[in-house]
Amino acid sequence: MIRSIVVENLRGIKKCVIDDLRDVNIFIGRNGAGKSTILEAIYIASAFANKHDVLRNVYKFDYVVQRRGGRGNWNSFRDTLWFLKDVDKKIIIELKFSTGNTLRFTLINDVMPPPPLYVWPILLEVPRKVIYPYEEGVAYIGRDSGDQLAVWNPVHRAIVSSLDKRFYESIGSELEYLKNVVFLDEKLPIHIIESVVWRKVLDKRLDKPILELIREEYEPEAEGIGFKPSGEGFTLALMLPNTSIEVDSLGDGAKIALLYAAILSLLKDTGVLIEDLENHQHPGGLVTLMRFVLRLAKERKLQLFITTHSIELINIVKKLTEDVGLGMRVYYLERDRSTGIADVRAMESTDIEILQKLGLDPRLLHIL
Repeated sequence: MIRSIVVENLRGIKKCVIDDLRDVNIFIGRNGAGKSTILEAIYIASAFANKHDVLRNVYKFDYVVQRRGGRGNWNSFRDTLWFLKDVDKKIIIELKFSTGNTLRFTLINDVMPPPPLYVWPILLEVPRKVIYPYEEGVAYIGRDSGDQLAVWNPVHRAIVSSLDKRFYESIGSELEYLKNVVFLDEKLPIHIIESVVWRKVLDKRLDKPILELIREEYEPEAEGIGFKPSGEGFTLALMLPNTSIEVDSLGDGAKIALLYAAILSLLKDTGVLIEDLENHQHPGGLVTLMRFVLRLAKERKLQLFITTHSIELINIVKKLTEDVGLGMRVYYLERDRSTGIADVRAMESTDIEILQKLGLDPRLLHIL
């Protein structure tokens, strides 16, 4: 589990420090405060452990520059990630884990070279070493005379394997956490259920609780979820007593619930980044979906990072985390637009209760 985050020179944030993270972490604040940037920081760090976003079938560095409007890739739009586009500065992302290990990632402004020496534009600093991820292993640049530099090629296979083993023995659990991190936002295509997710769901018969979720809130008469012929292939559909409805034709709330439930059912011991979950969801749908999500988080040891503008979502999650037995904290972000320094105020559940009893909205702390 991630316990603290430090972000420097990323997007609109010059520096931000968030301590004492919990099982469920909700970020609130004005537009442009840096909430989504915190999610992107974790997503970028996860690229060290797994460069490929398997849900979107894209490299993470390409997606992180595309998701806010960039139409190219890392090589053409990478400067948009730097604070004030000052690419001479380092982007720093520092994550402290519950194991006690702190991993410090540095994003470098460089064009990625072609394979076989495919170095990703992110490096990891641990005591006495800087580590670069390569296409087929890792390369160590030692900070003391006892370490060696290993560059991947067939001749050095044995060296890299030895270094990999030492590397994963020291921070393997942290890298496994980062390897499986997922980013759930509005740009997540629904067709990935059919092409990536649903086969694995069926293999473990995880479709049963997902169907109950759909019945409870979105379609009480649903009898099943399965594939039906469509053109030259198959499409996923909701089976009703007298017909079937293609999942892609469902309302946005039901589609998002089905998509998120299927993805989260397959995860374990990792982080989940959720941006503005309240979009397209009725408050009743939020209750049902969050109950499902939080039960999974408890059972499968998922740490949630959620951005929201919804006081309803905050209250729903507050109540449900207490019922499930998860720790929750709300973080209010306020960024000085001239300096880029983000101030973070942590609020416990009782603080939120007190504010609301006084008739105050926690989202409006900037004017209180």
